[in-house]
Parts: sequence; C-alpha cells; structure tokens
Amino acid sequence: MLTTPRRRFAGSRTLTTSLALAASVVLTAAPVAGAQSTTQADGTIALGSLGSSVGTPVSASGSLGSLSTPAYADYVALGDSYAALGDNTTPAGGPEGCGQSLANYPNQLDANHAVGELTDATCGGAQTEDILVDTQYPEAPPQIEALDADTDLVTLSIGGNDVGFGTIVGCITAHLQPAGPDQPIDCREELGGVVAQDIADIFGEGGAVDEVYAAIESASPDATVVAAQYLPLMPASDEDGCLFTTLIGADNLEWAREVTEAINDAVDEAAERNGHISVLPSSDTDRSGCAPVDERWVVFADGSANNTAAFHPTALGQQAMADAIAAAI
Repeated sequence: MLTTPRRRFAGSRTLTTSLALAASVVLTAAPVAGAQSTTQADGTIALGSLGSSVGTPVSASGSLGSLSTPAYADYVALGDSYAALGDNTTPAGGPEGCGQSLANYPNQLDANHAVGELTDATCGGAQTEDILVDTQYPEAPPQIEALDADTDLVTLSIGGNDVGFGTIVGCITAHLQPAGPDQPIDCREELGGVVAQDIADIFGEGGAVDEVYAAIESASPDATVVAAQYLPLMPASDEDGCLFTTLIGADNLEWAREVTEAINDAVDEAAERNGHISVLPSSDTDRSGCAPVDERWVVFADGSANNTAAFHPTALGQQAMADAIAAAI
C-alpha cells in the first residue's frame, strides 16, 4: 500500500466510490516536471502497507521449490487488482475487464512446481461482494464459485476496495489535477473518520471479510488459506522520498502511512481470527514507487517504465509476493 516495510519477521460503501472513477480522476492529472505522469489503470487503485504476520525477505525463493510433486494440487486465487495485475505485456486472458496478467502473483506462484493447477478468479476492482454474490462482469461470476471440495490452496487479496483506496488516492492527488485545488487537501480531516470506520466494519469481527472466510471454509474445508497484504506504494522513511511524496504533502504522506498500516494490520487480524495467515514481503531496501525503476515493487501514476498499471504492483513486486506465500506455506 503506502509505506514500504523494512525486513520484518512475524503474519459501508459510504467511502467506496468506484475505483474506476478514482482512477479516471488520477488519469486527468497534469504532468509535473520531474514527477511521474499518469497512464491508464485497470479501473482499480490499490495502495499497500505495513503489518504482516509473516514477513519474507525479497531474497526468499520459497520453501516449496525442492518438492518433486505438487504439495497443493488444486490452487484457487481470489482477489482484487493487487492479485490480478502485473506486467502489462503478459496478459493471461481470463474474464474480460478483470485485467489478469501472467505476471501476477497467482501465476508466479503457480510456476513453482510444487503448486498444481491454478484457477485464477482474481479481478481488478473486486470487493468482498464480488467474491461472495456479485457477478462483476459478464464473464466474472462470484469468485467463490471457483472453489470446491478438492481445492487445497487458496490465496486471498480483498478488502482494500471496500475501504475506498481510490477515494484515498483521489484525495491525496486532488491538487495535482487540472481543475483541482491549489494546495493539498487535508485528507485526514476530509476522510479519516470514515476510513477508520470502514476498516473496522469491513475487517472487524462479523464483517464482510469474515463472511469471505466463512464461504471459503464452506466450499473448501481442507484448503490452506493465505491472505496477501497490500504491497506498499509509499516509502517508510522520508529519506527515501521523491518528488511525488513531496507534492502530496507531509501531512497526507503521514496519514497515508497510518491508514495503510491500519489496513494491513486489519488484514492480518482477520486472517488470524479465522485460523489463517497473512503475508507481506519485506526488503532491506526501498521498494516503493520512489525506488529506482528496476527495484520497484509498485508504481505511482506513471507505470510506463515498468509496464505496469498506475498505482499497482510491478512484475517484480508480484514475484516478491509469490515468494512470500511459497515460504509461508
């Protein structure tokens, strides 16, 4: 999401404006000299964070690599664009509109010979209802339908769109838009209370994420379930900042860090409460949108150098997540 963690070892739709809308807001941003300009997104904006219960170094290759036969023969990936997207040059097909990539972490995890057949049900813009009951696109039925009693591995990336990542990004970048205000909006004042309540409602006990876990348990009672936290957009340290983080303002940068830490902590707590684990890869070096092009796990508004959709993980970031999941299971 918003802050890059250093190496660690551990595991109401009021605000949920369409992320397609939020992406279109960012896409109208006027280019700023030296800053990342905007390219097309898949219709979803996701941001990443801190708070993993299983933090895996970027150097980890995954503990499954030495197995000669699949430890998990039937793997189903559920989730939003942080699971679906990757390098734009490697489209995987899948449901039209979902933006799946062969470089997403489900496909990179599936490349491990210890993981068997992948059913990739992920879809950009997905919310919890799109896993449980909604047909998101004509070719994208409720994702839970991809599960059955034979499924023995499930990965899950969900909840960020319910909380309203797109609205958060739209707020902190509003003054960069041609018709936007002259100065950064105080997004903590504007959105802080609603965001905090949405995190509590969506991820708290009895909330929508608990309903997702219950549905997974019902459909695939023997499956190992791993929740993926959201890869960070923002650097954890001001020393690793860049023009983009300067432009959004120190107050919004700090608030974004707090929000994303709260979200990923909530992802972890929900997973633990339901008897599962969550993962977030970590690194000794900055992997945020401010990092050098070949070291980024995520991008800001312009992902062209990494051939990646705006405000989403790069292929390298997706590989880091795949490695973290492999190491955890």
